[in-house]
Amino acid sequence: MPSWILPIASLAFVAAVADAALSDVRALRIPNRDVVILLAAFAAFALARPLPFNVALHHLAAALLLFGLGAILFALKVWGGGDVKLLAAVGLWTGFSGLPALLLITALAGGAVALAVLAGRRGKAVPYGIAIAAAALSWWWRTLAPLT
Repeated sequence: MPSWILPIASLAFVAAVADAALSDVRALRIPNRDVVILLAAFAAFALARPLPFNVALHHLAAALLLFGLGAILFALKVWGGGDVKLLAAVGLWTGFSGLPALLLITALAGGAVALAVLAGRRGKAVPYGIAIAAAALSWWWRTLAPLT
């Protein structure tokens, strides 16, 4: 595989996560295109690296676990569907090893975003994509930025 695929996939991760956060702030909506970009970029990254098949399956399992947990939050009307898809797509990248930090930073940033919404925009939904993006970019900075 060409060596340029890894940095392009890494930058696609950053662009998709940033666009998801901005879209969520503007319209309380996370575009499906961002999730598709994250999935496609991970596939390219996994093939170019290359990730062993069992490692790729563990990454997929982490994404499915997050999707399942997110579906519960969606059913409880805590999160929107875009939040669920975005977190699962980011979890595909982080795998199980990155989940503790991803979830901790998402929770802390989510609390800060919720407080800001309560202070400034009463009655509005919380754009939780900002918190997911903060955690995702933190993971990227610690894990992928050195490769880019």
